[in-house]
Amino acid sequence: MKSNGKGNTRITNPYTSTIPISSASTQRQEQQSVAATPRPTEVNTNASFSQAFGNVEETTHHSNETTLDRSNSNLSTNSAAPTRTISSIKVPTSNELALLQPHVLHVSTKQRGNGIIRYLRNVPFAYAKIAPDYIVGPNRCVLFLSFKYHNLHPNYVHRRVAELKSDFDLRILLCLVDVEDNSSILLFLNKLCCINNMTMILAWSEQEAARYLETFKAFESKDASTIQKKKEVTFSEQVVDALGCIRSVNKTDAATLTSQFGNLRKVMNASIDDIRLCPGIGEKKARRLHEAFNKPFSSAMAKKRKVERLTTETVIKDFGEHEEGEDMKITIDEIE
Repeated sequence: MKSNGKGNTRITNPYTSTIPISSASTQRQEQQSVAATPRPTEVNTNASFSQAFGNVEETTHHSNETTLDRSNSNLSTNSAAPTRTISSIKVPTSNELALLQPHVLHVSTKQRGNGIIRYLRNVPFAYAKIAPDYIVGPNRCVLFLSFKYHNLHPNYVHRRVAELKSDFDLRILLCLVDVEDNSSILLFLNKLCCINNMTMILAWSEQEAARYLETFKAFESKDASTIQKKKEVTFSEQVVDALGCIRSVNKTDAATLTSQFGNLRKVMNASIDDIRLCPGIGEKKARRLHEAFNKPFSSAMAKKRKVERLTTETVIKDFGEHEEGEDMKITIDEIE
């Protein structure tokens, strides 16, 4: 509301906006932009489809759509990158799986329903997707094969051995002998194991096969000294061990002989009657002990000694008869 100084008041609307007057330069720019805008071409109703839409690619609408498609493709490429990363996650190998759970007997999922699984009672086991049938330790695996299944599918064992490659140091072929005529199968599998550096173990029942798996798993961290013979240190222990090598002579008998005769030389030179006087030693053991120390090792020497003994007995017999004949002659002459 404004006053003009003459007492009259002019009322103005505060919500109305004043339109600025454009300058000459602004009008000139608008005219140039209008002139640059392409005018729509006239549509020919008699034209074909390709002729009518041939100039579509030159319009601004088509270029905008092309740009939008490219941006969408880039977006999809970027969004697919995490998917490729997820798919490249490394699956643990058989050896890594055995190291993660060293106390577990790993069983392949292909062995579900095998009869020997229900006899695995002394070691824990778990199913896993592995190349061999069983993993009993780091770098140790087992393949199971039934002779009946081998007769039906003879190429099965070749494929399974090829799947192992060189990932395991100890590779065992556990065979279940469940057929009567098995000589040809044993010959074939024995040759296969020799070529592929495998160890073949035979089991005649499912319980026995399960026991082999449990034993391999239970002794995976043990060395060979647990099943090796203990070394004797003292001389008396060595003497007892040497005498125990004779058939039917145990360690108790060996200790009795050494305590009775004093040393090994007297035991070796003792006669059968002297040996029989020891408690716990009968005629059979005494004879075997005497033969072990006096019988020759080779058959040729035995024959030679036998001939010498027979010759000596013959000579002694002839000499005794000759002396007896001379004595009788002397007696007759004296009587005459």
